[in-house]
Amino acid sequence: MKEDTNIEEESAFYGPYSSAEPTGVLGRGWQAVRGVLIVVAGWSFCAVALTLASAFALVTFRIRSAAYFHHVAGVCARLLLKLHGVKVELINPELFAGRKARIVFLNHASQLDLFIMSTILPPYGTTLAKKQVYYIPFFNFIFFAFAIPTIDRSNLKKAIATLGKVGDLVQERKATVCIAPEGTRSRDGQLGAFKKGPFHLAAHLEVPVVLAVIKGARECLPMGRLVSKPGVVRVEMVAEIPGDRFTTENIDEMREEVRNIYLRELGSQR
Repeated sequence: MKEDTNIEEESAFYGPYSSAEPTGVLGRGWQAVRGVLIVVAGWSFCAVALTLASAFALVTFRIRSAAYFHHVAGVCARLLLKLHGVKVELINPELFAGRKARIVFLNHASQLDLFIMSTILPPYGTTLAKKQVYYIPFFNFIFFAFAIPTIDRSNLKKAIATLGKVGDLVQERKATVCIAPEGTRSRDGQLGAFKKGPFHLAAHLEVPVVLAVIKGARECLPMGRLVSKPGVVRVEMVAEIPGDRFTTENIDEMREEVRNIYLRELGSQR
């Protein structure tokens, strides 16, 4: 694996930042102001682009909206990450290539994770989000327009019904669905407990499960920080587990096995 020995040089290309810390009150103040302006400009552009794309999806009755969602999400995510000075490297892309019915597990330690995965989504790729996203203005419009599945984790019966619908979506569209088994973003950077839901989905679908390990995202944008630092985020596809290994009888066993793989890959992030 190629080591990044000159992050400052890469950051200069991938975004309007320098990895060197500013000196003095004015220097730090200007960096903060510039960061906020960049965030506002980037989000403004993406808001317009996503609004237009979502409106188009709705007026066309969402016909084939899933076919071009990954393009829309990818363009906006790449722009935002570039403005933040964040470069994404995909390792072992062959496990994530092409249109195929599959589930992708990923660790979730940064607000950047959604944008990072959006830059590499394959055709018909989507995510499974918590239902609370429909309470967030603008995001609810996008999720509805592109029929992005959500899950109500507070209601077991509804959650199980949703997993069944997601399963049908994956099979019918030969889609890739990305799920964070932790269920929510880690507040301290440590790998959280894995929920059973994603493993029930894997057992129901019997499609390959790819394990994606995100490294470096939290260093760029940890919990509670508004403006990210420049850096390189690596997304490594470390394994593809055959779908027939997941059954309703071995949920706990597979949950422990998969989590141990993540603990090993993430090293000290336990």
